[in-house]
Amino acid sequence: MSAQSASALAAETGEPVEVVSERSEYTRTEANPDGTFTLTQSTTPQRVKADDGSWRDVDVTLERRPDGSVGPKAAVVDLSFSGGGSGKDMIRLAAPQGSVGLGWPDRLPEPALEGATATYPEVFKGVDLQLTATAEGYREVLVVKTAEAAANPELNEVALTARGDGLTVAPGAGGGLRAIDEDGNTVFKGPAGLMWDSAGDADETGARTQLMRNTSTPNPGEPAEGDVPEAAAPDKGDASAVLPVHVSDGEIAVKPDLDVLRGEDTVYPVYIDPSMGLGVSERTVLSSDGDTFYDFSGDLGVGRCYRVGPYYCDADHTNRMYFEFSPSKLKLPLDVGHLETGT
Repeated sequence: MSAQSASALAAETGEPVEVVSERSEYTRTEANPDGTFTLTQSTTPQRVKADDGSWRDVDVTLERRPDGSVGPKAAVVDLSFSGGGSGKDMIRLAAPQGSVGLGWPDRLPEPALEGATATYPEVFKGVDLQLTATAEGYREVLVVKTAEAAANPELNEVALTARGDGLTVAPGAGGGLRAIDEDGNTVFKGPAGLMWDSAGDADETGARTQLMRNTSTPNPGEPAEGDVPEAAAPDKGDASAVLPVHVSDGEIAVKPDLDVLRGEDTVYPVYIDPSMGLGVSERTVLSSDGDTFYDFSGDLGVGRCYRVGPYYCDADHTNRMYFEFSPSKLKLPLDVGHLETGT
């Protein structure tokens, strides 16, 4: 339904009517009976457009595909992981402007799939590779399980092959990464890498995965239906280090902090996240203790968040949230009225 048709129907019925032609993964526009329009814009995708033009819920559960690759059931980007075998097709991330492919230097074992995560066991002795699909991109984490595994000189630098089709991989802000099109526009982007050990308190299962919450969840400590663990993140007390991503011809790489990787006080497993996952939008939380939570979900609290925020805030932390929004949907034909924005 067009903006003109929705506006006329809203005036006739006295009820808001969605402008279906303006619907997107992130936005919903309604025509109001008084001739105005209300735009609701989200920081994360609310729906995914299928090949047949219909809309469906976001579902990043991984499935094996007929071509042997692995990918999410419904995501905003065209994403696939290797199903095992040649490492050159480890990750492919595509959009209408082009695609980026990242490759592992050796062959990959067949991954074990659990929810949104594919785990490739023993890519080095004592080291697992985990790839996690998100609605907008992916996360990558190397899990170094023991001190013996950490001593492997191949971990002195973690390098991946990089190739683009219509896109060029280039350095991004703050030691991050971006993929740009022929006009220099950024299509995908990601932050600097991060690594951390397990010195902090683990949860009941010993897992280090941080579960980010939907803001509608009444108790952040309890999983809600549909929640998906995001990439692992440092816990309170973990030793951590930021890892700038180095971009060269046909390769991207990070150099782990050897004090965190092999220090006398290091507690294993150690997690190395090159953060080469690229997304179509950005949001982050900056905490006063130096931690950052890139492309977070839910409510991590603002200001002295321990007063009203979720359980992982305490009196020692002050948080700031930053969001990126596109203004593209603020433009409508001039003959259909004016636009009001909603949250």
